[in-house]
Amino acid sequence: MWPKNITRIVCRGHKWLYYRNYSNSSDNADFLCEHLQITKDKAKFIQIKQPYIQKLTEADIISSVRAISEIGFPREVLFEHPSLFHMQPVTMKNRHNVLVECGFERITGELLLSYLTIMKQKTLKELRNMGLLPALLNIENKLASYMTQWPTSLTTLIQGDSNLTTLYNLRLKIIQRYLELMLDLTEDEFYRGIKTYPTIKHRPLRSINETLGILQSYISLPNEKIKSNLYLIHADPENLNNILYKLRSIGGMDIREVIRMYPKIATKNCATLLEIKRLLDKHGVTAEAQTRCFQIYTLSEKTIDKRLKDAQSLPELSVYREHPRFLKMIHYNTRVLKRMRNVKTNNKRCLSLNVLSGSSARYETFEKSPGDRLGKGKDLVFSISQALGKNYRMSEIHKTIKKHPFWMNIPLVEVKYVCDKLKQTYSIQDIFENCSIVLYPWDKIREAIRTIEENKDGKIYPVTSNFNLNKISKSQKLSLALYTIEKTHYFSGNGVWTDEKNKNIVNLSDIKLFKQMAYQ
Repeated sequence: MWPKNITRIVCRGHKWLYYRNYSNSSDNADFLCEHLQITKDKAKFIQIKQPYIQKLTEADIISSVRAISEIGFPREVLFEHPSLFHMQPVTMKNRHNVLVECGFERITGELLLSYLTIMKQKTLKELRNMGLLPALLNIENKLASYMTQWPTSLTTLIQGDSNLTTLYNLRLKIIQRYLELMLDLTEDEFYRGIKTYPTIKHRPLRSINETLGILQSYISLPNEKIKSNLYLIHADPENLNNILYKLRSIGGMDIREVIRMYPKIATKNCATLLEIKRLLDKHGVTAEAQTRCFQIYTLSEKTIDKRLKDAQSLPELSVYREHPRFLKMIHYNTRVLKRMRNVKTNNKRCLSLNVLSGSSARYETFEKSPGDRLGKGKDLVFSISQALGKNYRMSEIHKTIKKHPFWMNIPLVEVKYVCDKLKQTYSIQDIFENCSIVLYPWDKIREAIRTIEENKDGKIYPVTSNFNLNKISKSQKLSLALYTIEKTHYFSGNGVWTDEKNKNIVNLSDIKLFKQMAYQ
């Protein structure tokens, strides 16, 4: 671990860069001097000129300097135009690329800051008169050339004098026409899409073309899927390629298939996805669990790490740690915790995974139902199976455990606790042969075993003189302990309760079945 005042950020190439996490005025000036290579007086000057700069961390300054360098500007531009610090690095790059595609001969920091005015308010004629665009350049053809599938027969989209239109309108028409050709996108779908995802309007055409090519050709994403998730259009093609070639798979499933199922993953930073994958492996989350909840990759790594650590400290959640759908509870953590509080308020303790992370309808049914009962018996059987080391099929465990009339009324936390205690002394086979004993309170089991072990004179359990009760097998001892607990309850199954008021009324056929099991 690094000191508290040190944080890390992702650099180009997906390497970690460590920086000092200060943001007060004095330290901020030092960072400006260091990374802009300017004097302290100049640093103070731009702080006064743009007070916002005083709030920048070293990471923010580094990101801005790197973005400026990548578009070919010297770092002095940030001193000359400190307002650029307000701009996100990705926005800076996109604006520069759009201006290059439009044919601007000389791009400056001032031009980046005036981008929206130039694109939306200035006509092509005005831009030519200002000397920003070449007089004889056919801008429409130049922009269309960035679209590899653009039909050569389509020469113009502008009716009348194109010099009277703006670059914004021209680009918008080209993007609309291109998506119409590639995706069969209607005009209504297009305008509804850019209203929902307005950043599409300012994406470089080359990026849109490359991204669409990757989605259609390499990932084989159906057009209907792209149309219903139009935010994919502004995914970064370089990042998308990194996801395909560096991440490759999630939970053993090809990343292309994962993206076809959950397209939002295509918009996540590749380094973030790799960090999440490493984080899940570190916490011991199985590949199967990851394939059951790919949505977990849409959260931030910090959120996932915190939720996994919190789940480990909560017995009600940690009991599901090996469950294939464990990540569902991490993904819907806020909802899960809220439901846990509500059911505890209602004195319900039998929490199942389906109840905690399932649909609202299922939860409401559980909350309104009388008594305290597991939403799904599968969760209990799975927990016992995990506790027994997966040595026995779940169907075998279910066949035995369901004979108990109250098998669905015992909290999983208590069952796991009893299993862990029994495994300290008894073998997995001993526990399986007396599977129902895991439903009983540990205090009762321990007391029953102590009573059996202290029966040296045969007063508690009368036996023949030639039989030594202390020489019975461990499996037989557990059977006798179960018999001891239930004997005072007339083998009704009520021995599972810690007090009389918790006794439930069950079907007589269930009690009869349990009595038969007790005497087997």
